[in-house]
Amino acid sequence: MKLLVIAALLAVAAARPQDPAYDPAEELRAAGIVRMDMVQNDDGSFQYGYETAGEGQESSQDVSGRPEQIGEEVGIVSQGTYSFVARDENGNEVPVTITWRAGPEGVVMEGAAIPVAPEDPNKAAQDAAYAAAALV
Repeated sequence: MKLLVIAALLAVAAARPQDPAYDPAEELRAAGIVRMDMVQNDDGSFQYGYETAGEGQESSQDVSGRPEQIGEEVGIVSQGTYSFVARDENGNEVPVTITWRAGPEGVVMEGAAIPVAPEDPNKAAQDAAYAAAALV
């Protein structure tokens, strides 16, 4: 019975009209994807990325990573960038790009769109208090 079902499925697949001009990449472009790639190496390192297009819908991401000894364990250290189009308070398109790295020090992100905390006005007093407490 299973053989009959498999044979029937193969017959249906073979009978499907074949379009010699079919281009799977064209299907991706129609969906707005203009670039997509991925590489996985035998040593555990990898790279992937994509890019989309469309009025106000542009975005991209590129990531790479590799195994690295972190203390007693092996972890994946990775880095990358991602970009997209945002709108400001006036409705104007603003391109945003963030660069990041993830590793033993945690995740570090950089980009003009990342808010920066204000300087702590009590930092000097706190540092002095901690230093005095360490002497006791």
